[in-house]
Amino acid sequence: GEYALLNRQLEPGPRAIRAGKIAKAADKYRDEIWAAHKEPYVGVLVNWDNEAIWSAVSGPGRTHFKHYPIKARIGISRALINANVPWEHVTPIDLEKGLGKRYKVIYLPAQSAINDELFPILEQYVKDGGRLVLDAPGAWWDAQGRVLKTGKGTPFEKLFGASVADMQYSNNVPQHINDHKLDGFVFDIDETSATVVERFKLGKPAVTEHKYGKGTAVLIATDASFAMNEPGNDFMENWTIAHTLGGLESPYACEDAIVYRIAAPEADHYFFINDDEAKEVTLNFRDYSYKSVVAPILGETLELGDKIALEAYSGQWLRFEK
Repeated sequence: GEYALLNRQLEPGPRAIRAGKIAKAADKYRDEIWAAHKEPYVGVLVNWDNEAIWSAVSGPGRTHFKHYPIKARIGISRALINANVPWEHVTPIDLEKGLGKRYKVIYLPAQSAINDELFPILEQYVKDGGRLVLDAPGAWWDAQGRVLKTGKGTPFEKLFGASVADMQYSNNVPQHINDHKLDGFVFDIDETSATVVERFKLGKPAVTEHKYGKGTAVLIATDASFAMNEPGNDFMENWTIAHTLGGLESPYACEDAIVYRIAAPEADHYFFINDDEAKEVTLNFRDYSYKSVVAPILGETLELGDKIALEAYSGQWLRFEK
């Protein structure tokens, strides 16, 4: 089979040889990897109360609602992975314990039900300089399934500088972003103190931003995260990432491969995934500087700034010494 280390003659195959090299490299750097940590840029909210409400309303004719928040979470995660933006999931309990400061951005995908006790936490996060992003169909209910009040003077309006006037499917009155037709939920946003930064083709607000304290609260008036749950929606991925980050930039970039990074005191480790034919890629850094780079599996020293060769449908592991 495709995972076997031995062939049908019980002889070690190429995968066994590669696995052995990976094991040797991992053993060599085991202490360094153990001491390493992630440095996420974006936190994607996972809220069980929200998912419970989605399940509760998934009655006849809309049983797919029970899977909606999971698919939305997959969608925004896919876009962040493809854009090489470091991220991780975050829960309300994490935020209550002060973990919000870990993230430049917190994204709320399909958070149709928002707990009342989350608003002061999210408000403080934005005041302190964070960027908070909510897409449709968020802010539909509270955690008990009652209609969430978003009008003037509510915690929602105070934070986002806008209210959600209505929610519907784009197929009723088709909405477009440029020439891209939308097929799912859309908001009707009534901005109060927020700024409209982009509009749908018919003129209604598509994205609003509200400067609040040192940070910004963003409303995306389309089901951006859910729309990306299947691969191939390149337009929506690029568009959503642009509005998610605003003026922020990921600390590293690689256009033609997916790259994960973990940071250790003496070196950073980058893991490349190439789900394509063989190619050479470039890894660029915004803030990081390094003294040298080695390929642990190959046992080779590379030149900083050189192109990185990736085998077809395979990966690479590079260690950048600080």
